[in-house]
Amino acid sequence: MMLFLLITPFRWGFSFVMWFCKSIKRHMGIIDLHNDAITVLALKDFAKHIKKAEKAGVEIVLVSVWTTEMKDPIKTIKRARTIIDVFETHVKLLLHIEDMWFVTEQNIEEVLALKPFSVGLTWNFDNNLAGGALCGGGLSNFGKSVLEKIIESGIEIDLAHLNRRSFDEVSEVLNKQGKRLFCSHTCFDEVCQHPRNLTKEQILKIVDSGGIIGLTLVGEFLIGGNATLEDVYSHIKYFVDNFGDDNLAVGTDFYGTENLPSGLEKYRDFKKLSNYLLKKGLSNSTIDKILHKNAHDYFQRIKCGNRGPNTSWWYGY
Repeated sequence: MMLFLLITPFRWGFSFVMWFCKSIKRHMGIIDLHNDAITVLALKDFAKHIKKAEKAGVEIVLVSVWTTEMKDPIKTIKRARTIIDVFETHVKLLLHIEDMWFVTEQNIEEVLALKPFSVGLTWNFDNNLAGGALCGGGLSNFGKSVLEKIIESGIEIDLAHLNRRSFDEVSEVLNKQGKRLFCSHTCFDEVCQHPRNLTKEQILKIVDSGGIIGLTLVGEFLIGGNATLEDVYSHIKYFVDNFGDDNLAVGTDFYGTENLPSGLEKYRDFKKLSNYLLKKGLSNSTIDKILHKNAHDYFQRIKCGNRGPNTSWWYGY
């Protein structure tokens, strides 16, 4: 009896330590492949947003400058580049340019010199480069020229907003160059049909290339309306069941949409998502891969791969 009384507290203590370690592992970090806050928020509010992200365990954020409705995109991109370079935070901020409609032969080098991590050729509509998700255009001759220059500069191409035709045309060029395909924020067409969602064939192309897909939190793409954690889980389950758990990450689209899933509207809410996924039967390992490890491994692979002469975007990550 005395031995039991002596051992029991240690057993309780050991159980608590094991639970705590599993909890830390489950919430160890978040990498977000798409966030529009730097486009929408004033500097002061952007700083608050990133500080809150840091407290929530966010490690890396691709901050997107959405240019579609801007009169002077290059000026705004330069501002974002400066903010990223001087901002003091433990969150690694990487620059993304969403919609390269404004690029010309005269300014392309100026844009590439700003060293974005990634760019998207279009938003949802056709431009002089390629076809957007809601339209029918293809990759133009000028678009091919711009695409080649982007690749040569070691900058990633985001496939997220391309239509089916342009996706195939751009991915073919990237495959010939041995590039890993990248889609920052999307959902899956077999779960919810939408022009912005990836088909099974598109997913296979990205997975086969060793690339990465960011599952987004846009309600219209998740379920066609107001979404819940269950809808997020449905897309994750579809992907894991059909393609494994090595190529799926997160691209929230925070500040790029107002229709976020109920209960998943801030980075701190990712604890809810993690616990929900665990209750639905996903393993700690799979959850950590989706929230953190897969994107981390993708960054490491492209860092060590053939990225051409310009790798200074990495800034020591």
